[in-house]
Amino acid sequence: MTRPPLLPLSGAVLAGGRALRFDGYDKTRLRLGRKNLLSRALGILNSFCEETLISSNTLKQHPQGRIVPDLEPNQGPLGAIYSCLLTSSNPYLLIVAGDIPFITAPALIKLWQEKEDFDVIIPETPDGLQPLAAIYKQSCIPAIADQLKEKNLKIRRFFNHVLVKVITCSDFPDIYPDNIFLNINSPDDLQKARSLYHKTN
Repeated sequence: MTRPPLLPLSGAVLAGGRALRFDGYDKTRLRLGRKNLLSRALGILNSFCEETLISSNTLKQHPQGRIVPDLEPNQGPLGAIYSCLLTSSNPYLLIVAGDIPFITAPALIKLWQEKEDFDVIIPETPDGLQPLAAIYKQSCIPAIADQLKEKNLKIRRFFNHVLVKVITCSDFPDIYPDNIFLNINSPDDLQKARSLYHKTN
């Protein structure tokens, strides 16, 4: 069976969180089934992205992607997005947090299909926008750089300076089912994720 062509899109897994509620343990090493969270996310991105990056300040190398450390420390996810945009080989960069284990390729490819001429393509659930499962164009770089100079690390702050396309997930329930953006921020979240995983596998 012929593999479909890869999209001219770079994908990046954010794997550099401090995970304070896990006593500093790297959440991407947590397992659901046979794979840890990082390998699960990378496997999805590698299935359709032309290039795969791993935003990490601790990993030195990884067989599934190119490591991109933060250019400046302590700038959170916004700084990681900025660093990956600067090194991305493609104009469009898909960002995926390493701790959302139920994200799927169709949900992410949908963002690409809606990109048109927008700078940010981002899903929205009843809980709000999902900036760590979104596409950012390299045209965002100047706005992000200006914001980082102001030491404002809130991702959505620069959205007023770029063109944003919001994908309302409730309009596509088959692509964006419940819990698709569940992120593991605490041991309770991990227990919930493992329970959901065992129900569906």
